[in-house]
Amino acid sequence: MNLKTTLTTPGWHRTLLLRRALAATLLIVAGFLFAGSLISTDPRVVVFSRDIPAGTEITDQDLELRRIPADLVPDQVIRIPEEALGRITASSVTAGEWVTAPRFVGTELVSSLTDDIDPAAASTDPFNMVPLKLADPSIIPLLLPGDTISVISQNPDTGLPATIASGGKVVLVGDTAGADPATVLIALPQTDAAAVAAAALNSPLAVVLTGDRTG
Repeated sequence: MNLKTTLTTPGWHRTLLLRRALAATLLIVAGFLFAGSLISTDPRVVVFSRDIPAGTEITDQDLELRRIPADLVPDQVIRIPEEALGRITASSVTAGEWVTAPRFVGTELVSSLTDDIDPAAASTDPFNMVPLKLADPSIIPLLLPGDTISVISQNPDTGLPATIASGGKVVLVGDTAGADPATVLIALPQTDAAAVAAAALNSPLAVVLTGDRTG
């Protein structure tokens, strides 16, 4: 049976030929796509493979490699999954987001949170992170990573509020495994961080939200 007869004859012969033609076309397209992926020069970067809440320790199930056009790759992007394993997310992330160092609790995050501080007014102390257990944990859901806060206590002699440190940055809001839900992680200059840690041993502490979000 020739091609003309097959195409003009109803029945399974024509259906079979059309299916074969479609399959061949799909194979050719797939071949071109595969070949294109092999010769692609776009870099591969690490992205989050699923939604992840704040305070989560990253495992290999949370990551995947994806090719991204070179002009879209952000600074501090992670290109090797092993560099992200075991790190703690500082805020919730969504599937498909690029994995960058400031997304995790660490020095890169502290640097990104404090880079808006006026160098003329900033302390020469390096910033340290300090966990702060709040006397009133109900404020914690209102805080966001990057918020500027002051740490307040009460003067035991006068009963008036006393500022222990100001200009702190919220690093982590939300529970980590085994963490006290009343605790928030903040970044402060080293001297202020030590003062806050010492004050926490003897008196209840609170935070006051300052900075841009209060305006």
